[in-house]
Amino acid sequence: MFKQANENKDKNAGFVDDKGQPLTAKKVEEEKNPDDVDLKAPIEYNDEHVKKIEDGRKAFLKIVRKQNIVKWIVAALAIGLLIFSWIYFIQRDFLKWLGFVLTGVCVAIIVAYYFIGKKFNDKKMGNYLKIFYGETNASVFANPKFSDVHGDVAGKIDNDEFNNAKLYKDVSTIGSRNVVKFKVKDANAKICDLAAQKTTLKQLEPLFIGKYLIADNKYTGEDPVFIYLPGNSRSLPPNNFDGVEKVVTTKKLVVYSNAKNYGSVFTNKVRNLVTSLITNNILVDCSISICKGHTYFALGYDDCLMVLPLQDKFNPIPLERFKKDMDIVADIIAELN
Repeated sequence: MFKQANENKDKNAGFVDDKGQPLTAKKVEEEKNPDDVDLKAPIEYNDEHVKKIEDGRKAFLKIVRKQNIVKWIVAALAIGLLIFSWIYFIQRDFLKWLGFVLTGVCVAIIVAYYFIGKKFNDKKMGNYLKIFYGETNASVFANPKFSDVHGDVAGKIDNDEFNNAKLYKDVSTIGSRNVVKFKVKDANAKICDLAAQKTTLKQLEPLFIGKYLIADNKYTGEDPVFIYLPGNSRSLPPNNFDGVEKVVTTKKLVVYSNAKNYGSVFTNKVRNLVTSLITNNILVDCSISICKGHTYFALGYDDCLMVLPLQDKFNPIPLERFKKDMDIVADIIAELN
């Protein structure tokens, strides 16, 4: 789900350069971001959690490869039996019935193996997901700023919990997994992996892909305060700011709000915390919606964090960056409570 949608993250983010010209994807790619992280640096597993993730990947990959070999063997035997039944039985009138029986048996074997194999692979994939997210969550939430942590790999959030952020419109499908509930001081919060899409004339197009977080706050205003940190050409900026005034524009962020007292929540401390979130080739962009009672974080991450590794070794660098981002997010949550 996440990988397929992420492949479409190549559209112009809708911003302009310092000369007022459209900032096209080509221009963005030509201008290297100094904050980009070297994802090809030597991989080191210095953390017990990332070691377990890599061990889980290796074990699952071994199963997948073994299953592929068995699949081809079963397919070859079934095709061989079909050819044999055609040559030896079906072309002989008095043995046709036996040929058709063998043909039916071959089809039954292929169909049965498909369902049995799929069930087996789904189970093993579920085990790998539990290892991956279990160890990832354990690593991220070892931070003492988080407490009362409970994770559910199969957990999902309600569509309203995404739509209530008022960041995106025309949402047609929402997929989520790995819901983790936790606390920052006394504020309740939860985070999940999420992909939201909209329906166009030709296909589904991504609106958001990344980590989606909801936290309590003490903001009592009726008008939300939206903060957006733009990133590279793979950014998926919010599309629901029509009629909302742009009140702050800097090189690092844009703030939208119709609240006259937006400064009471977008304080200097909040501004400094938000701008310490660095957009790069891992965190491609970030949207924050501060609404009455809740703050919503749409942290847009690239494939290097969102897609489960299989063929390639697990790279812990994106996870380390995510941990740093979550440390900052915890401070923002605390400041808004």
